[in-house]
Amino acid sequence: MVCEEFNQLIITNGERLFSLCNFVINQKTKDKILNRKFLGRLNLEATWMEETLDSYGSKHNSTWFPFREAVAAQKLFSSVCYDVIHLKKAVPYYNLLSVKGDFTIELDKILDTLFNAILSISGSLLKFLRKQKINVDFKPIYPGFFHEKYLDYQLETTKTIRDMQQPEQTLVYLATSFLNLSSDTEIFECRKSLKKRNYEDCIPDHVSEEKLRLVKAQFHNLQSMYDTHLSKTHIESKNSNLHILRGHISVIFHLLSSATNLSHYYERHMTTNKFSFTKNSPLPMSRRKLLIILMEFFLHFSSLYLKAAKSLCRSIIGEYAEDGKITVGIPDYRGFHVRPSTLISKIVLHYGSKITMEMGNEQYDTASPLELFRANEKINAEKRKYISHFIDTNTFLEDFHDYPASDWPKMLQLVILDLMDKEEIILYEKNLSMDNNFPKKGESPEEFFKRIITLFLASGKIDIRCNLYVNFYGDNRVLQDLKILAEAGYGEDKYGNNIILPSELVYLKR
Repeated sequence: MVCEEFNQLIITNGERLFSLCNFVINQKTKDKILNRKFLGRLNLEATWMEETLDSYGSKHNSTWFPFREAVAAQKLFSSVCYDVIHLKKAVPYYNLLSVKGDFTIELDKILDTLFNAILSISGSLLKFLRKQKINVDFKPIYPGFFHEKYLDYQLETTKTIRDMQQPEQTLVYLATSFLNLSSDTEIFECRKSLKKRNYEDCIPDHVSEEKLRLVKAQFHNLQSMYDTHLSKTHIESKNSNLHILRGHISVIFHLLSSATNLSHYYERHMTTNKFSFTKNSPLPMSRRKLLIILMEFFLHFSSLYLKAAKSLCRSIIGEYAEDGKITVGIPDYRGFHVRPSTLISKIVLHYGSKITMEMGNEQYDTASPLELFRANEKINAEKRKYISHFIDTNTFLEDFHDYPASDWPKMLQLVILDLMDKEEIILYEKNLSMDNNFPKKGESPEEFFKRIITLFLASGKIDIRCNLYVNFYGDNRVLQDLKILAEAGYGEDKYGNNIILPSELVYLKR
C-alpha cells in the first residue's frame, strides 16, 4: 500500500519534470531546448523532485537511488547549460580582451555536448519509470511557451551618475585583489603538464570542487564590490578600462560556476557512488568527456581571461595608486639574501604595483628576488669601505708594530672580540680560528687586518654594523607594508633566525 502511495506521489510531484523530459526526447532540433526559459523550468522541476526523493530516503534505497542520481544529473546539467547560454548572450557586452581561440565557437560546441547530456538523462528517467511500471500521463508542452525572444538592443542609459567617497582606493584594491587571484593559478595550470588521459590525476589534489568553489566565491565578491562601489560612478564614466575589468571578472565567475558544478558531479556522482543510474543506463557523458570540457574549456578560458586582464589591472593601479617614499635600514643578517628578498617581492607582487629600491646611485626592481640579491654587492662594498675608514680613524693597530708578525693573528682575535662587545661587529661563528691566516711578507698590520676582516666577511663568519639604508619608491600601500617588514627585521633576528611576522603581513603566509 505504501509503495503504491509513494509511486503516486512521484507521479504527482514529477508530472511536469517527466513531461519536460518527454518533450526533450521528441524534439527533432535542440533549439527549443537550449533556451533559458526551458532550462530554468527543467532545473526547477528537477530540484523539486530531488527534494521529494531525499525527503523519503532515496539516498539509502538501492531501487530509488539510481533514479535520484538521474534527477540530480538533470538538475546539474540544466544549470550548467543555463550558465553557458547566459555567457553566450552576455559576452558581446563584456568588452573582453582578445585571447587565443574563438570563445563563442567553443561555447556552441559545449552547448551541443550539454544538450546531448540532458537528452541522455531524460531517456534514463523515463526508462526507470517504465521499469517500475509507473505510468505517467505526459502533459502537452507547447514550444511557443518556452520561446525566448532575443533583441540585439540595449536600453538607453539614463541612470544618474553616483558620487562615491574615494572610489580610486576601491578601484586600486579591486585591481590588486584580481592580481592576487591570478597568482593562484594551480587550478588553471595543472592540465598543461598532463595528457588528456591523465586529467583525472589533477583531481582532487590540484583541481577539486572545494578549491573551485572558493576561487569562484572570490570572483563573485569582486563582482559585488564593483557593482556596489564603482558601477555608475564618475570614475567609471571617465575610464573605459573599468568596463573591461568588470567583464573579465564576470566571465571568469560564470566559467568557474560551471566548472564547480562539473567538478562536483565528477567527484560525487562519477567516482564515489557504488550504485548509480548508470548501472543499466549510460552516463550523460563519459568521465573522460567531462574532464576534457572541464579542463579544456571552462578552466582553459578562465585562465586565458585571467591572464589577459593582468596588464589592465597593473595599468589601473599605476594610474590611481598614490606614490610615496620610505627610507629603511637593510636586513641585519647578510643583507638582502633569500628570505628578506623573497618577502619583499611577495609584498610587491601582492599589490601588483611597481616599487623601486634605491641604494646610492643604483636602482633595483623589487618584484624580483634575484634583482635584490644584486644589492649585496653594493652593501659589501660599503662595508669594505667602512672597514678602511674604521682603520684610518683608529689607532689600535699602532701597537702591532711593536710585536712580531707571528703574534698578530692572536692580537687580531682580541681586537675582533672587543669590536664585537662594542657592537661594531656581529660574530656568527664562536670559533674564529686564525689557523693558516698569517701575515704575508711585507704586509702591514693595517693591510693584514683589512684582508682578514674581508675574508671573514665574505665567508659569513662575521658581519659589519655600518647603518646602511635604502629608499623604496612607489605605491604608498606597498611602502607601508615594506616599512612594517623592515621594522620586524625583514622576518629575521640579527643571527638569521626566522621570527613571526606582524599580523598586518599575514597574507605572506599563503
